[in-house]
Amino acid sequence: MEEKNKKRSYSAPALEKGFEILELLAEVQEPMSLTQISTTLNRSKSEIYRMVAALETRGYLARNEGGDFFHITNKLFDLGMKVPPVGTLVEAAFPIMHKLSAEIMQSCHIAVANQQRMVVIARVQSPAIVSLSVRVGHHLELFKTGSGRVLLSYMPENVREQSLQDFAKTDEEFNREECETLIGRILSKGHARSKSPIVTGLTDLSFPIFLGHTKEVIACLTVPFIEEKGISLSLAKTEAHVKKAAAELSVMAQTYSGF
Repeated sequence: MEEKNKKRSYSAPALEKGFEILELLAEVQEPMSLTQISTTLNRSKSEIYRMVAALETRGYLARNEGGDFFHITNKLFDLGMKVPPVGTLVEAAFPIMHKLSAEIMQSCHIAVANQQRMVVIARVQSPAIVSLSVRVGHHLELFKTGSGRVLLSYMPENVREQSLQDFAKTDEEFNREECETLIGRILSKGHARSKSPIVTGLTDLSFPIFLGHTKEVIACLTVPFIEEKGISLSLAKTEAHVKKAAAELSVMAQTYSGF
């Protein structure tokens, strides 16, 4: 009886190799040749070739035109967006995002946590003449962005602690003391106002999206604030609009059981 109750562990080497290839190409974010892939994964070129060929046939990988370098297609993202409730909730969130963007004349986007990174899953472009928007799929380590730090701040303490330890081991840029100070500030204010890690002079305004009226944060709404003369609201007024939109998205999230 004890043996039957033990959790079974199964191995699928071919499937694991396929995941390794996809994860590698997603990590490096640039096309790679068969030789580069096999060398990086420390596997033979022949076994990598079979897996790459299968992934290419199924549409998960594609070659650069006229070359032998492979990159990931949008098929994985398309599949993910078709799975309820993700696709449904993101689609339902767009009216709120468009309304926000029109009110403040700024772009906005929603990001979620994926392991140790924040990933943008939806965006709306500003109707203003000058605007900046972050592409869907953009990702960075959680501690490097306003969105990521908001998501990190509201994690369960044990999960956040593990993330902080992982950052300390894997990223030379990570400063734990600085990160913990920022987390404390976010938890105190309920949002983040931070310098953009990408564009100098840009201010990111990031608010948590809760699962209804719970304390569980499932996503983050961010506005990359650009000051345009005669058009832009003040930072304080813009934050008020973003806060209201995040609250509306929180109520909606409960209906759909999250993003």
